[in-house]
Amino acid sequence: MSTRSRNDLVGAKGRVQNALNNWRESVACVTDRWNDATSTKFLRDHFSDTEPQLQRILLALQEAADLVR
Repeated sequence: MSTRSRNDLVGAKGRVQNALNNWRESVACVTDRWNDATSTKFLRDHFSDTEPQLQRILLALQEAADLVR
């Protein structure tokens, strides 16, 4: 594969990393404003797998970029 393919993968990884950072900031902001048992249950029930999924995507993109190199 070409250098362009690797650059595309690295660029995608950067965008996913930015999304993960934004996600963490957003969760922190919501938690600061809405911090009770209901919010904890809501975040756990609906969003507990979001950060791990984004991290797995980052790892997969890195592995793909390494393979292309």
